[in-house]
Amino acid sequence: MAEPAAGLGAWRRALEEEGRAVYPGRIADAVAHPERYTDPDRFPRLAALVSGAVLVRGDLAPETTRELLGLAFDVVLTVGTSSRFREHEDFGRGVLALIDAVEEAGAPVSGLLLSAARFHALFANGDRFRRDLIVRAVAVSRDSDERVAALLTMSRSRTDVSDYEGARAALDECAGLMETPGGARWVAEYEHSLGLTYYYADPPRAAHHFERSVALGRDRAAADAAVRHAVASSLHFLGRHAAERGEHGRALRLYTEGEALSDGRLTAQGFFHQRVAEILVAHGTTREARYHLTRSQQTFEQAAQRSSALALLGGTWAEFYLRTGDGGRALRVVSDAVELSRREEGGARIELVLQAKRLRVLIRLRRPAAAAALLCRAARLYLRTEVERRPLPALRQTLVVARQAVRMLRPSSGTAAARPLDCPCGAAH
Repeated sequence: MAEPAAGLGAWRRALEEEGRAVYPGRIADAVAHPERYTDPDRFPRLAALVSGAVLVRGDLAPETTRELLGLAFDVVLTVGTSSRFREHEDFGRGVLALIDAVEEAGAPVSGLLLSAARFHALFANGDRFRRDLIVRAVAVSRDSDERVAALLTMSRSRTDVSDYEGARAALDECAGLMETPGGARWVAEYEHSLGLTYYYADPPRAAHHFERSVALGRDRAAADAAVRHAVASSLHFLGRHAAERGEHGRALRLYTEGEALSDGRLTAQGFFHQRVAEILVAHGTTREARYHLTRSQQTFEQAAQRSSALALLGGTWAEFYLRTGDGGRALRVVSDAVELSRREEGGARIELVLQAKRLRVLIRLRRPAAAAALLCRAARLYLRTEVERRPLPALRQTLVVARQAVRMLRPSSGTAAARPLDCPCGAAH
C-alpha cells in the first residue's frame, strides 16, 4: 500500500508545480479582462480559476486575489452560472479559502465576507453560516464605512429570521456611525433597512421609511450602486405595500420603477418578475402572468437560487394554476414550496405565507378536514415562532397578518368584472 500512496503524493506535487506555472498568468488575464465573463456559460472557467487560485494562493499578491474574488462574486450574483455548473459548494469553499488567505496577508476582507454571505443566501437565506459570515465582517471592519456596510447587512439578515429587535439594535449603532464625515451616503440604505424591520408589524411606518429612502437617495442613485440598490428595493416594498392596500396599478408602476434602478443582481430581478406576476395572476391576463412567472423561474435558476425566493415563487405558481382551473397541480406546487421553506433555518414566516396560499387551494378543492388541520398547524407555528419570542410586537403583527390573510382567502373576482390590468414593464410578453 505504500507505493500507491507515494505515487499519489508525487502526482499531487506535479499538479501543484503545473498550477504554479499556469494559474497566476491566467488569473491576471481574467481580472484584466472581466468583460469576457458576461456570459453565464463562461462561469465554469472562472470557477476553475478560483480553484486554481486556492492551489497557488501563496504565490498571488493579495490585491490580485481580491480582484479575482470581486470578479467572481460580481459574475455569480449578477450574471449567473451555466445550467451545466453544479459545483456551487466547491466554489463556496474556494472563495472562503481565498478570503482567509487575503486576511492572513493583512489586507481588508469585510466587503468580501459580505459578498460571500450574499452568495450563501442563494442556498439558505436564514441559516447560521450566513449570519456567521456577516458577524465576522462586522468584527474585521477597519473603518466606519466598512462597519456601517456590515451592520446594515446584519440588520437585514436578522429581519429575514424575524429578529426585529436585533435588526434595530444593529441600526442603532449605524445611526451613530453615520454622523461621521461621509456618513450621509448610507442614509438611504439605513432608512430602507429600518423600514424592513417594521414591514410586518406596522406597514404605514415601514412605508414612511421606504419613502424617506427614495427621497434621500434618488439624487445619489446614479453615482452610487449601494444607494441605487436601496432606492430600488424601497420602491419594490412600496409596491408591495400598495398591492396589499388594493392599489394594484400603482404597485405595478412602483415595481417597474424600482427594476429600472436595480443593480442587475439576478435575485432582485427574479423577485421583480415574481411580484409583478403575483398581481397579474389575480388582476391581469394569464398570458402576461405566465410570462413573468416563467421569467422569474428562469432568473432564479440562472442565479442558482435555492432558498426562500424559490419557495415564494412556488406559491405564486400555485395561484396561477388555481386561476387556470388546475387545482390538483396548484396543491402539489404549493405543498412542494412549503417543504422547501421548512428546510430554511428561520423560514417560518415564509412557511406561514405559503400555508395561507395552501389553505386557499384546499378551500377551492372543498377539502374542509385538510383545511382545518392546516389551520391548526399554522396557528402552532405562528405562536411558537412569532408570539412566544416577541409577545407585545406580535399582537400588532397578528392584526396585520389577519387582514392580509382575509384578503388572500377572499375569492378572486378574476377579470370578468373589470378590464384586466396592463403590465407597464414594457416587455413584449
